[in-house]
Amino acid sequence: MSLFVSCGEASGDHYAGSLVKAIEGKLGRCWGMLGPEGVSAGGQALWDYNQLQIMGVMEALKSVPRLVRLKNWMTNKILEDMPSCVVVIDSPDYHIPLIKDLRRRGYSKPIFYVSPPTVWAWRKRRADVIRDLKVICLPLFELEHNFYRDRGVESHWLGHPLLDDLYDYVPSPDVLNMYEGRCVVALLPGSRSAEVRRLAPVLKEVGLCLLKAGYYPVFSIAESLSPASKEALKKTGNPLPFFEGSGVDLIYVSNFVIGACGTAAVEAMILEKFMLVLYKASLLSYIVYKLMVKTQWVSMPNVLLGREVYPELLQGKANASLIKESLQRYSQDTTRIRENLLEAKKKLGQRGSYKFWADVIVKRVEK
Repeated sequence: MSLFVSCGEASGDHYAGSLVKAIEGKLGRCWGMLGPEGVSAGGQALWDYNQLQIMGVMEALKSVPRLVRLKNWMTNKILEDMPSCVVVIDSPDYHIPLIKDLRRRGYSKPIFYVSPPTVWAWRKRRADVIRDLKVICLPLFELEHNFYRDRGVESHWLGHPLLDDLYDYVPSPDVLNMYEGRCVVALLPGSRSAEVRRLAPVLKEVGLCLLKAGYYPVFSIAESLSPASKEALKKTGNPLPFFEGSGVDLIYVSNFVIGACGTAAVEAMILEKFMLVLYKASLLSYIVYKLMVKTQWVSMPNVLLGREVYPELLQGKANASLIKESLQRYSQDTTRIRENLLEAKKKLGQRGSYKFWADVIVKRVEK
């Protein structure tokens, strides 16, 4: 027996690694497309997860031929080895075609989708596709779970896995000592190279202003970035300091956070830190986003409550002037912000998601 797992970004690799640990070898060898966490948990990476780190419509279009070749190669390998089940994590533009190919070519064993597509926000018909492909969903949020179940998809949910990751979380003494006594502002330009290129100059401009005001702004360098992207970020952000450890550590020691929309917003919410959410993409990508996405908000804390928990500055509004204005406005309302964060956290469910996922997968395979 074996377990195939595929992920395409840092957060997905983290979920993959935690899932592999929770399954504890009950399904034999774990292999697939993984990153460093999946490998350190005992998985075998036949493909590196960096191959799916794409941002923007133009970059995606240029990558189509390469991704088709990768999908065909992966499909052939899965059908050759016939793992006991397939688990895919996020990255729907790659994983849904992969699942279609597997089903079309006769793979009838269970397929699980951890962090499935956000069909509640856009491309709702994907829920029907996932139902027809007999995919079992393991979503992160209850609203996703309910949406899928209402459309006939088998879905299982207990809570968000970050509740486990950040329960009683404390950084190492070295990190705590490094920033002790400083009024830290975490600057998070993101974990994808295109995202970093667009946000880093804006964050530097804001950071220099905050430095003059007595704060200690620090750039987070995502561990998943390539060496070239890391060096480019250091060059752009100079002379501001950098932190190359876990982004969660920097959020923990910060007074507040400014940065890219994504998992960091949920991490900041759980750690009860105020965050100003930024989003910058190419013009074409943003036009596509506005045409297709049906939600008012881009960050999950805001989506969960249906109102603004974290201010969002998108595209042209993600500039130094409006960022400073938003920080000044929200620094005067800290009590309400804390109340909103606590209310949103309650919507994340219960702890124990990784064991819950593992139990669902193992029981289904054994059946």
